[in-house]
Amino acid sequence: MSSAQFIGTTEVQERHWFDESALASYLRGRLPGFEGPLRVQQFEGVQSNPTFLLGTPAASYVLRRKPPGKLLPSAHAIERE
Repeated sequence: MSSAQFIGTTEVQERHWFDESALASYLRGRLPGFEGPLRVQQFEGVQSNPTFLLGTPAASYVLRRKPPGKLLPSAHAIERE
């Protein structure tokens, strides 16, 4: 897959939605200097694990997570990444 297929970001797809305020609270206690408000967008063109752009006024971060639903035991090994 070429990088040309990654064509930017979009709003988070409904099937990949998560509680953004809970994530912001979690990050606030774990990332030095993290301060909201948090803006979340989903990268387009990602085929395996949903990948998100997290933005604050001071910094940007990338979040990858497993897709929802039942997964094969060997699939989507985020932990090894």
